[in-house]
Order: sequence, then structure tokens, then C-alpha cells
Amino acid sequence: MIGYTCKYTPVELLAALGGQPALLNREANAFSHAEALTHNHFCCHAKAVLEECRRDGVRELVLVNCCDSIRRCYDVLRAQGGLDFLFLLDLPHHDDGCAKARLRGELERLAAEYGAYRGATLDEAALRAAFAPPVPLPDGPFLAVTGARAGAGLLEALRRVSPLPVADLTCGGNRSLPPPPEGLDGLDGLLDWYAGALLGQIPCLRMDAVGRREELLNHPGLKGLVYHTVKFCDFYSFEYENLRRRTALPLLKVETDFTPLSSGQLSTRLEAFLEGLELRPAPASAARRGAYVAGIDSGSTTTNVVVLDRAGNVAASAIVRTGPKASQGAEKAFAALGGFTPEDMAAIVATGYGRVSVLFADQTVTEITCHAKGAQVLFGGDGTVIDIGGQDTKGIALKNGRVMKFIMNDKCSAGTGKFLEVMTNRLGLTQQKLSELASRGRHISISSMCTVFAESEVISLIGRGTPREDIAFGVIESVVTKVTQLIAQIPGETYFLTGGLCEDEYLIGRLRIALKKPVISAPMARYAGAVGAAVLAGEERGN
Repeated sequence: MIGYTCKYTPVELLAALGGQPALLNREANAFSHAEALTHNHFCCHAKAVLEECRRDGVRELVLVNCCDSIRRCYDVLRAQGGLDFLFLLDLPHHDDGCAKARLRGELERLAAEYGAYRGATLDEAALRAAFAPPVPLPDGPFLAVTGARAGAGLLEALRRVSPLPVADLTCGGNRSLPPPPEGLDGLDGLLDWYAGALLGQIPCLRMDAVGRREELLNHPGLKGLVYHTVKFCDFYSFEYENLRRRTALPLLKVETDFTPLSSGQLSTRLEAFLEGLELRPAPASAARRGAYVAGIDSGSTTTNVVVLDRAGNVAASAIVRTGPKASQGAEKAFAALGGFTPEDMAAIVATGYGRVSVLFADQTVTEITCHAKGAQVLFGGDGTVIDIGGQDTKGIALKNGRVMKFIMNDKCSAGTGKFLEVMTNRLGLTQQKLSELASRGRHISISSMCTVFAESEVISLIGRGTPREDIAFGVIESVVTKVTQLIAQIPGETYFLTGGLCEDEYLIGRLRIALKKPVISAPMARYAGAVGAAVLAGEERGN
């Protein structure tokens, strides 16, 4: 096997010389090996390549100088040694005649070096035979992932939840060369054509002429686009912002770091995007004959359940700690209702991170859609929902009862309920007591954005004898700052606070000051996700 990372890699040439080209796009659980060779802030994709080379025993590798990180990756691998064959292809930025001639020279250099390594000689027949038929786009409606090269996890996650075909149109995935025409002047003519065909692909953002990238967006079957960027890679972030302003195509930006650590949040975002396109899977068939519907919000910290009667009135509600298993949390929540069982329901919809573990639910819907539906019921009118959950904070722009845009924090838990739980435990306080103390505190800043580092900062403040009132003030302000920074990406005129902190009047007041707009809550706002799920359950059963 000879590994490669770039669609401009002449994989047909490698195959013609006896190689077995394989695209390296797997995620890594950790970057311990790569960071021992580079540094913590090295490109995530380049580190994943280094990890894959070690993990899978890659002995042959062709890289393309598409960016500084890949060039440094080549330097590291060359200095380290251990590969049987390593090659860096010099790719031009243009696709004119001079660029084609230059790339033709690179093809000859690669053929000579890899041929010598394999003990093979390139010939026209073998090269022609190595070309596979072009991969067409789906005939009917489809979704696409575009932007920067994506790990296999993102594509697998989208294909797992999408009822439509998914096309990989990322810079590493939309490689599709036509078969070479007949009548070329032998191997020389074939190589000339080959260089032009490689440069004639839909360009990546490394190339100077990138206008043809929009050809992909005008396909009549394209119904939605997931735009992928790699953490700290600016090229595609700039293109996304430009695209966002100019296209009416449903668009979701996803940023990854080539690890699977945010797979739960990633699935939630992808499913919510599909729900916004009204591509939610049909509910499972259930032989229920109950007179009620229920919604279960299985969160990382608590599980909420709400039961509605046929008139849409709340008949019962309960909240319990989720515990170590989401399935048991859902069962405990139903048991806490005191008089209702799943068999009394006409339909049950589960939401939250543990939704797939609620085995007695008829359907699962993301917390994005459910919190939006719940906020519509509880607050009425348009606004932006702020849901401060246990593991993440979400902002949901709501208009005419529909999700217009949503955003979630990254995998760091700073600014979430978990952050506050850690801080209150460290201070030996309840959430209510924390806010009471904060209201009497003086300005103090907790600068760390990571929960672990922030906890260390709090420990230092305690050690210096800083009054608890001041520390409490700093903790609340840290949450307010994090939430404000996130919500600034989807500003609104009115904000609806849902989730476990919706009854904290001090926090609500600080959010009002920071956002300079009304922030309102409601008696059932902590149950917003479960309310929305129950309403959707009623809609599915025609209540």
C-alpha cells in the first residue's frame, strides 16, 4: 500500500507501477506520537497523517506540497526515517501551459523514483489501464460535504443519518478524472494529457483560479451542503464566510480536529441539519393506544420527561439525575411521574445526547429541534434560544416556529452546566448559593476558558484567601462571557433561556447586561426539550 492525501496525487501512475494507492483520512484518538515529533499546535490533519503512518504501518507515502503543514509533515518523516519510499510532489498553483509542463516533469520524476523502488517501468498500456471510470454525482436529490479534506468519521456519520445519498466533494474527496482519450502520441502524449487532467479538476483553494468550485453548488439535485473546515486552517473558513453570504442553499459549517472525541455533538448537529431540511426519518411503527404523548430529554446530567394530554396540556412532568446509563435515567424519569407508564402513551419521542438509548421511544429527534419547538410553545413569537446544558451550550435562532440557524460550543465544557457543577463542588456551594454570593462579589476575572485550567485558577484564588463572593462573581462572569461570545454568532432581539439554569435570576440579569437585550425564562423552561419532544410526538400521532 502506498498512502496519499491529496486529490492531485497521480494515483493512476502509482498503480501502473505496481503500487496500491490508499487515501489517508482516518481520525486519531490522540496525537501523542505526532506531538512528540512536532508540537501541540501543528495542523490536526498533518498530525493525523503522522499517526496513521505509525498506526497502520504505512511504508510508502506520496505527499503534495499543498500547504506549509504538509511540507513540514514531509520534513518530519524524512528526518525520522522508517519509510521505504517517501516523495513530495511539487504542485503548481496555476493550470496554464507552463504549469502543465512543470507538473509533467514532476510526473516523470515520480515515475522514475517509484519505478526504481518497485523495479518497474512505466508504459502507456499500464497507465491507461489504471484509470477507473469517473464517479458521477447522484442522479436524484443528494447532500454533499465540501470544504477541506474530512476524516472518514464525518462522512460516515452523515451517511448513517441521511436518507439521501451523500457526495464527498471535499478537497480530498472529489477526485474524478476522465478516461484518457484515444489518439495520443504514445506515453509522452499521455503524460501531457495526464498533467492537464490533474490540474483541470475542480480546484482546491490552494490554486489561483478557484471560481470553478461553484460549479458544484449549482447542481439541481443538491439539497443541502455540509461545509467542513479543519481547526486552525483559514483557507476554507474564508470561503465558507463568502459562500454563506451569497448562497440560498441550506448550509451547515462543521469544524473538526481529526479526532472522534466530539462524535456525539457532531451527530447532533448533522441530525439537526437534516431535521431543518425536513429529512427526519419516519417514526417507528408502534402499537400504542394510549391517550397521552410523552417527550423525554435524556441529557448528560439530568433526564426530563413531560406528558401531554390530547389537548396539549401538561399532564405530568419529572426530572431525575441521568446517572451512568441513559436508558436507566429514562426509566427512572418515567417512574418518577407516579401514575404514568410508557404503555399509557400514544407516542413517545426522545431527545438529548442519550436519546438513542431510550429503547421504548418511537422516534428520536435532536435537542436542537426539540428545544426550538419547546421554546415556541413556552414563549411564543420569534427569538433566539439559549440552552445552557450539562455538556454544551446551544444557540438556536427561531422564526415562525422554524430553526433558522443554530450553533453549539466546542467540545470544551467551559461555559456549561458541567463547568458550574465543577466550580460549585470545588467551592462547596449549591448553584443557588453561588449566585447569591456572586451578587455581593467584586469584579474578578477567571481567564481560563478550559474547565480544567479554570478549576486550577479557582484553587489558586482560594489559596490566596480571595473572598468566596469574589470567586463566585468570577465563575458566573466566566459563564456569561462564554455564552455571550457564542451567541454573538446568531444575534437576536429577544433571548429565551432554557435548560437547568433558567431559574437563576442573577445569571439571567448578568446575561441581559452582557447581551444588551431582553433575556426571559418561563416556569417550564427547564423542561423545554422534553416539551418540544412531546409536542412532536403529538404531531406525529395527529393529536
